[in-house]
This record gives sequence, C-alpha cells and structure tokens, in this order.
Amino acid sequence: MKIRKAHRDDDFQAVAQLYLDVWRATYAQLLPAAFLAQLTTATWHPERRWQETWLAFDDTGRLIGTCAAGPARDQGYDDWGEVYSIYIRPDQQHQGVGHQLMATALTTLRESFTQAYVEVLATNQSARNFYRQLGFTQKGTVQRRTVPQGELSVVRMVLIPA
Repeated sequence: MKIRKAHRDDDFQAVAQLYLDVWRATYAQLLPAAFLAQLTTATWHPERRWQETWLAFDDTGRLIGTCAAGPARDQGYDDWGEVYSIYIRPDQQHQGVGHQLMATALTTLRESFTQAYVEVLATNQSARNFYRQLGFTQKGTVQRRTVPQGELSVVRMVLIPA
C-alpha cells in the first residue's frame, strides 16, 4: 500500500465514487434507503480540498482509501484541527488502511494544532470504536446536522493530548 498527498490533477471523480461506494455499503443499515438513494458522485467535491487530502493505493495502483483533514470548520474551534472525512473501500476495511491514513493525517494536523475533532454518525458504532482506538473521546451529546438529502445525527469526538 502507498499513501500520498493528493495532487491537483488527481482523478477526483474516482475519489467521489469511492465516497459513494463507502456510503452505500457502510450506511445501508444505518440510514434510510431513500436518503442513500439520493446520493450521487456529484454529492461530494473532494477536489475542493485536494491540498488537505491523502490517498491510499494498493499495490496495483487502485484507489482504496482517502482521508481529508485540516483547520476546523466550526466556530469556536479556531485552534483545532478537524478530520473532515475518511473513506476506505469496503473490501479493504479492517486491514490497517484507515489506521495508516489517520496516522498520516494526524501527524500533519499536529504540526499546526494541539487538538482535533471528527464528527461521526451517532449510530455508526464501528466508526466510533475506530476513533476510540486512536484516542478520540466523545464530547457532548448527539447533534442534528441538516444536509441537502435530510438530517443526520452526529457526535463529535475529540483528540486532546494527554
């Protein structure tokens, strides 16, 4: 496996397709089918964050994962970093790809921020456990986020150095 920073001329349509594939597989039991049916590759625009994105490729050059992280977007978190997204191809999950992508992203975040957070779907226990393994803890209660396709219930998980 190879992890590298995204380049401006990368195939971001393939990245958006990865997002879509992961959402449909991961959230099939967690979100209404009607919500998932509305999603297309046009839902996401990973090219907008290419400078804050890492890509993981298998030995054949196939895109198997992506992670984006940078300055926090929410007000009141000016000195924080945020993991915007991490998506691993379903057939590559639980093989260390996510841990390696997160290690890369968190190393970069630590260069500018002492604290970081990620928002995760409240019902996604697998993702919440993944972040706990990396040292994140839940902060606060479930929050509602409105997106064009509907509402999502999310929790914020924070990583604060000991």
